[in-house]
Amino acid sequence: MRLTFVRLLVDDYAACFRFYRDVMEFPVTFGNETSGYADFDAGADVHIAVFDRCEQMEQLGGEDQASGAQAALIFEVVDVDSAIAGLRARGARVAREPADRADWGIRVAYVRDPAANLIELNQPIPIKG
Repeated sequence: MRLTFVRLLVDDYAACFRFYRDVMEFPVTFGNETSGYADFDAGADVHIAVFDRCEQMEQLGGEDQASGAQAALIFEVVDVDSAIAGLRARGARVAREPADRADWGIRVAYVRDPAANLIELNQPIPIKG
């Protein structure tokens, strides 16, 4: 498991996009001021992402939409299904079962830690769309 992103869940996406692009001067690697999601190169193979909070919560669906979430830790794994099975066996609360997001180029699942912080596990898949 490798930490690849720290994702900030924000209410004013455009203002946060401009802050990380213009004030922090991080290079934009994905997204724009109106896309609702953007990645910034923070160096050392780690990215900072900003994501409209409502859009992230929609991805969770169902009842696991904890209000007030401020950030998510994003880990790339070799096999999302195996990783989730292992975490579940060790007592993790699965917030969303593995699912392909071909438009994002990942297979993704979510768990929550004991403080309800969101943790995403993903593996690359071919992008469609």
